[in-house]
Amino acid sequence: GQAGMGGMGMGGPGFRVYTSGMGGPGFAFHGGMPRQRRGGGGAQQQRARQQQEDEQIGGGLAQLLQLLPLFILFALSFFNFPGDHGSGATGGSSYFSLTHSPPFVHPLTTKVTTVRDIPFYVTDKFLRTIQRDQFQLGQVERMVEKSYRTYLVNECKNQQRYKMQLERGAREKRGVTEEERNRLLRRAQEFELSRCIEFENLFPTAGHVSF
Repeated sequence: GQAGMGGMGMGGPGFRVYTSGMGGPGFAFHGGMPRQRRGGGGAQQQRARQQQEDEQIGGGLAQLLQLLPLFILFALSFFNFPGDHGSGATGGSSYFSLTHSPPFVHPLTTKVTTVRDIPFYVTDKFLRTIQRDQFQLGQVERMVEKSYRTYLVNECKNQQRYKMQLERGAREKRGVTEEERNRLLRRAQEFELSRCIEFENLFPTAGHVSF
């Protein structure tokens, strides 16, 4: 942030960066130096003071110019099309959600990806802008596909853990007959890893999911 620039060591004594409240940095050229007393020293001191202040201004502007590429890069980052940050049930994206969650209320399905017909939800703004751009829409659909793949992997692992807990619980349960234990164990073993099956069907080249 702009306020944090004051701690970056910009300028020498007497040069501070502060937030002006108008969105940009302000400069306090007397902030770190004692001020000259009035009425003493005459024109010579005034010229020396003016020269010193000019040097401070020049040095500060030079350092600002050095930092200008960083500011430009920071600003451009807001306009770059985002990479994939998809994870979890929502996809973790500002462009779509894998679940119906306002403002993501308009259902779409993937059409250009390897795995088609993956449902996802978008906003009103998405329909007005990105959906009309086939290139960006294709990028978003690939993000949806990758997010859904990540979602299936995570859910598959959760189901595997749950099934192992059921089996362990059946084996270690106390105070039950052998017949009851076998019944509980069969029930645990019959628990279907539906997300693992779906993952292997949709992404057959990805291999088996293990945790």
